[in-house]
Amino acid sequence: MKDINIIESLIIEKGRIVSHRDLVKALSGYQDVNNKILNLAKKGFLVNLRRGVYYIARLGSLGYTSISNYLIANAIGEKSFVSFEAALKYHGIYDQGLKKIQSISQKQYLNKTIESITYEYIKVKSSNYFGLEKYKVDGGMARIATKERTILDIIEYKKTVSNISLVQEKLENYLDEFDFEKIIFYAKSYSQTTIKILGLILDFMNRNKDADKLNSLINKKSTSRLAKNSDKFSNRWRLYYNSILEEHAHN
Repeated sequence: MKDINIIESLIIEKGRIVSHRDLVKALSGYQDVNNKILNLAKKGFLVNLRRGVYYIARLGSLGYTSISNYLIANAIGEKSFVSFEAALKYHGIYDQGLKKIQSISQKQYLNKTIESITYEYIKVKSSNYFGLEKYKVDGGMARIATKERTILDIIEYKKTVSNISLVQEKLENYLDEFDFEKIIFYAKSYSQTTIKILGLILDFMNRNKDADKLNSLINKKSTSRLAKNSDKFSNRWRLYYNSILEEHAHN
């Protein structure tokens, strides 16, 4: 059987993500199955996602659409869930194109680039592996962070002025779509700096009760800094921040 016919049959029966067992069954007519699998990978038909799991690469001649990036991310990182901008995009509150799909994981996985998309993983302690749900995506179930978890992850792990401005913009523009009680509950598991930045944003949004709850969680004796060039200081939050955040809040 021609390689293209093998791949077509696999896609029809199993979809775009297949196991080593699926391949062994499909290639049972070959004397050295493992060598045939390596050969298909060298030809670009298969991409190894993790041990024993493969992705059937996009083949224009087959006319099949690409599988969801969320499902690929989950397949690479068996103990992971998609967060950051990709999660915001899934929830309909981020409309820019993505070159990276970033996930929270319980194990450290190697980054992979597949069909121009890079999949990255940030390892966290087991106690910080929460705030995800399973959502239907392209006929499968994908593990994706809730909106509330996503906001905190961006602050915690991508702490730049532009990213904090993004968080501020999304919280303000999609106010009714966020569960602020959930955000505050989740925030207890994040760093002091993240809690302070979020509290400052909530102050700018005049969500005083929510901000006060966060303020009760901070260490008043410690000082934090949003960025190296932060030019303003909030005594309430013991935080150096950038004036652009304040300007953005007043527009």
